[in-house]
Amino acid sequence: MVKDFMNHFRLNIENTPDRFALLNLQKKPSKSVQEYARRWRTEAARAQPPLDDSELTKYFIRAHEGIYFEKMMGMMGQKFPELVKMGDFLEEGIKFGKVQSMETLQAASKAI
Repeated sequence: MVKDFMNHFRLNIENTPDRFALLNLQKKPSKSVQEYARRWRTEAARAQPPLDDSELTKYFIRAHEGIYFEKMMGMMGQKFPELVKMGDFLEEGIKFGKVQSMETLQAASKAI
């Protein structure tokens, strides 16, 4: 009964994220782009005032860092699912060594 009550009134006790909070929602290294996008989109759906499609794209891109941010900047104006596909593509490229992540580039420059 307590659990049902808490679930029903959860929105009254939780803080709703704003745009600044969405920018600070970072991808954890142990999580995939798909998992991050799902978590980010869930939080964005709770934001007040609600985000329109162009804001959703803009804030999702701005929440990224490094190579993800650089490559997604060129996709401004695309729909959210297209950004997630690009993130998957970049993640795969990094995984197979075809794309250099910012961490790899920084480590290489320190080694020189």
